[in-house]
Amino acid sequence: YTLTYTAGTGGTITGTVTQTVSHGSDGTEVTAVASEGYHFVQWSDGVLTASRTDTHITENLSVSAQFALNQYTLTYTAGTGGTITGTVTQTVSHGSDGTEVTAVASEGYHFVQWSDGVLTASRTDTHITGNLSVSAQFALNQYTLTYTAGTGGTITGTVTQTVSHGSDG
Repeated sequence: YTLTYTAGTGGTITGTVTQTVSHGSDGTEVTAVASEGYHFVQWSDGVLTASRTDTHITENLSVSAQFALNQYTLTYTAGTGGTITGTVTQTVSHGSDGTEVTAVASEGYHFVQWSDGVLTASRTDTHITGNLSVSAQFALNQYTLTYTAGTGGTITGTVTQTVSHGSDG
C-alpha cells in the first residue's frame, strides 16, 4: 500500500512523504512542521498530533497536514488622565497591521508616552508577529506662577511657584 503525506499552505512535512508498506505493516514517522507565522491544526483525517506513525496498514492512505495563520491580540489601555480612541482590542493575522489608536489626554493632563516607549499619541502597529499590550501614560499638567514687583515695591512670599492643574498657589 502507498502512504502519502502532503502539507497544506503554511507548512511542510519532515520524514518520508511517500511510503510503500506491505499489508499489516507500519509506516515510518512523519511530522507536520508549521512555517513562521502559522501553526499546525490537524491532519485531514482528524489526527491532532503533528507527528504520526501509521500502523497496521490495510489500505492506501493519503492525508494532508492543515495549518492556520497565527492570530494575535493588540490591547491598548489608558492610564489615569486620559482615554483611547480607536479600537482598543484588535485581532490581527501574523504579519498584518493593526488600525490606528490615539491616546487623548483629559483636561489638565498631557500625553507622556506609551508603556513600550512610543512617544507619539497616535500609533498604528504594523507587521505584527506577537500579542501586544500597551498602556498610554499621562501626567498632570504643571504650571509656573511668577510674581514680579513693579517700580517702587517688593513681593513677599514665594515669587516663583510650580503648581499642578487645579491646585492653588
